[in-house]
Amino acid sequence: MVVPVALVVGCSSNSDESSSEASSGGADGGALELGDDQAARAEEAGGAGEGTGDGAELAVDTVALAQDREVIRTGVLNLSVDDVADAATEVRRIAGAAEGFVADEQQHAADAEVSITVRVPTDDFDGVRAQIADLGDVVEQTVEAQDVTAEMVDVETRIESLQKSVDRLQGMLGAAGDVIQLSTVEGELARREQELEAMLGQQRLLQDQVSLATLTVQLSEDEAPTPDDDAAGFRDGLRQGWVTFVDGGRAALAVLGFLLPFALPALLVGIPLRWWVVRRRPTPAPPPTPADA
Repeated sequence: MVVPVALVVGCSSNSDESSSEASSGGADGGALELGDDQAARAEEAGGAGEGTGDGAELAVDTVALAQDREVIRTGVLNLSVDDVADAATEVRRIAGAAEGFVADEQQHAADAEVSITVRVPTDDFDGVRAQIADLGDVVEQTVEAQDVTAEMVDVETRIESLQKSVDRLQGMLGAAGDVIQLSTVEGELARREQELEAMLGQQRLLQDQVSLATLTVQLSEDEAPTPDDDAAGFRDGLRQGWVTFVDGGRAALAVLGFLLPFALPALLVGIPLRWWVVRRRPTPAPPPTPADA
């Protein structure tokens, strides 16, 4: 009697473990799929009681997951160089050596500035950026990384779903009974195909941005100030004095021109008024002569 009970208990426990493993595997299957070899190693390590082995394997798995992320990398690099033309040539050479290409280039000859945007493989992005930085003095540098793993998975899932829907609607075309059903199926098929093409285009764009990093390099020259030997000389003083004299004369003429429209009416009114005041002023009596005294 003891043996059958033990067998029953063992079978039930094994079935429970199998069901729990299946449920946990099903729950985690959408986010992370573990291989059979990894599960076997985990079970062997757990049975042997080697905790350090589990930690090492977990660290390795974490690094592997980090390397599998889909990341878009972009950067901006501002450089001060001695010669913009030579530096731009070197930027193109470095990008070409890394199997990249120049996506955009803008030159400002008046300001001695050049802006070059290069696309290089993501794995070579840091190396290319370091080589270009050595061409001059780094004024400003920014690097950005955008994780689009979830977006890539979402796009792939939607593409798979839309492809199945398109295949199913294409199979329904032959089974359409009348014109109305055929028209309905064709309209729905055209809509699904349009959505599928849009998703495929978005997938291609994401894949291109992930596989090729973008680096914008802005090159400018540092102009050293030229020394002025005559800055404190006689000619400079004479020139500055003449400029000051001319500016003073212009200022005086400007003031005169401003006051002239007011001076003419004042004269026209003031002269007759002064004449009238003088006429109205009483004549003083002459001083007495000595004879009168």
